[in-house]
Amino acid sequence: MREKGRNIFHIVLPVLLTVALVGVAFWGMQQSALAKEYKTTATAMYTRAFTELTDNINNLHTALGKLRVAASPSQYVLLLDDVWRLSGASVSLMAEVPSSHIDTAELNSFVVRLGDYAHTLTKKAVRGIPMTEEEQQQLDQLYETSGRIADELNGRLSIGDIPVAAITNDGYYTSAYGTEDAENTANAGNAGDDGYKEQEGIEGFPTLIYDGPFSESAEKQEPQGLSGRELSEEEAMEQAKRLTGLDALESYGTSDGAIPSYDFHGTYADGREVDVSVTKQGGQLLWMMSSAAGAAEGVPEKAETEKLKDAAEDFLERHGYDDMEATYAQYYSGAAVINFAAEQDDVILYSDLIKVWVDRETHAVIGADARNYCFSHRERQLPAPQLSMAEAESMLSSNLKVLSRELALIPITPQTEKLCYEFKGTCGEEEYIVYINVENGEEEQIFRILNNEDGELVV
Repeated sequence: MREKGRNIFHIVLPVLLTVALVGVAFWGMQQSALAKEYKTTATAMYTRAFTELTDNINNLHTALGKLRVAASPSQYVLLLDDVWRLSGASVSLMAEVPSSHIDTAELNSFVVRLGDYAHTLTKKAVRGIPMTEEEQQQLDQLYETSGRIADELNGRLSIGDIPVAAITNDGYYTSAYGTEDAENTANAGNAGDDGYKEQEGIEGFPTLIYDGPFSESAEKQEPQGLSGRELSEEEAMEQAKRLTGLDALESYGTSDGAIPSYDFHGTYADGREVDVSVTKQGGQLLWMMSSAAGAAEGVPEKAETEKLKDAAEDFLERHGYDDMEATYAQYYSGAAVINFAAEQDDVILYSDLIKVWVDRETHAVIGADARNYCFSHRERQLPAPQLSMAEAESMLSSNLKVLSRELALIPITPQTEKLCYEFKGTCGEEEYIVYINVENGEEEQIFRILNNEDGELVV
């Protein structure tokens, strides 16, 4: 009997130990999976917070820069309110960023004081109290400081030096860079570029870029730039062939959005594909896109820029778009992207925009986006200016050195436009555009022009 019991013991014990070992291994796998899930969640949270914080500091810097050339109380209030709002949002985001990565205490103090100062100036502006020279100098200092902070954060973001935290399999919070790297990144603000740790994957972060003032204005409820009868698909295809220069296209059906269209697809002799949409009403160009033959980058020389602009203008004229003025341009992926606005009586109509893509290698037009034009283009009843150009210019900030002057109709809301004098100028080394209402002298808009390796950005 005892011998039988010992035999059972020798059989059951290994089984129980095996079951226990399997159970422990399963539990360990669950904990490891849970730790990985926590790590992924924490990494995403910190990455989002740091990216949004960087965007906010950049926007703070831009708003402070615009304050340097603002002259009207209404613009002061709007811009100061932006600073105050962005300050509060930045403080909230800093609470989500690991304190070991940036000196959050010092940065938090600066941003809070900046927001409080902007709020104080807002209350003075609302009461009609003008800004003093000392306050303007203080804003200049804040502008310079915010620029240095923005540069540092942009530098870290551009190379992937993003603060992330994770739970290790041991259950402790540690830096995702490791202990040694965590010490390096904590001191990165004093170490210069050598303190950064490069990481891959930063290309995946989205960047919001404006390539011209009003280039992404809200679409109107009803398209106003269409006229004529509704075309058949066969008639629309013939128009699409003229736009693309191809003898054969394939129908891709129809799109029944705010602007109904016929959609077509084709292939050039070199294998590049092209998509084109033609409006059902009137058979106008709505959208066309192909790829560039080359891969040129950067801003071309002036002579080359003029050739690209001439090619785009010739394309527009051949397809019935007269009186178009080239405004801003960018250069990337082997193409020049040139913004054209319609003109009426020497007034630029910024709502009526067409973007044209020109291949930098062949100078052929490979794309166009006429959606804004289709939504907005019509004959306007323009008001008579109540102020002269000189009177409007006298209302500008003394900090703005004016380089050019135009009349422009700009969108205020999707349904509202204002006729303004457009003044382009510089404040120090920076370029700005200020719009003064021709009827009442109000500063309607202020934009800053950023010149970079891709052309002109307007923010």
